[in-house]
Amino acid sequence: MTTNADSVLAAIDRERPGLRLGKKILLLFFVQGHHLADTGEPLFAEPMYATGSGVDVDDVTGEPAPLPADDLYLESIGYAVERYAALVPADLRALIQVSQPWQAATKPGTGSRIEWAHLRDWFRRPDETDDPDDERPNRAAGARAETLWADRRPE
Repeated sequence: MTTNADSVLAAIDRERPGLRLGKKILLLFFVQGHHLADTGEPLFAEPMYATGSGVDVDDVTGEPAPLPADDLYLESIGYAVERYAALVPADLRALIQVSQPWQAATKPGTGSRIEWAHLRDWFRRPDETDDPDDERPNRAAGARAETLWADRRPE
């Protein structure tokens, strides 16, 4: 099950009111990437394209839309907004344009569509998930915590 990009924009707006539409569209790259890395499934179905200004997503209007109903969706959105929304659009564009998914989509003859598999793999790479200088728990620490919690849950 997926939601649509306008609903994701509404959730971004709830997390960080007042962001301009262009910045919210850039944040869609990170929201979709982290959600794909965590779940293997896209958060929204509309295709994303690499552009000179970062990314574009089909059928995004920026008009008010209902929030996604799934808590997992809202967690993915909240995480990406917390991590990236403080960056200025130029920095978001720079991060997007150095990424492998954006680079692959801008090669001649590729049609500029960012493939979900490339985005998922980019956000699953060790530099993203197991950075020793990052204070957040890495995948190994998360797996250990899950095991500990599972052992404590009553049957």
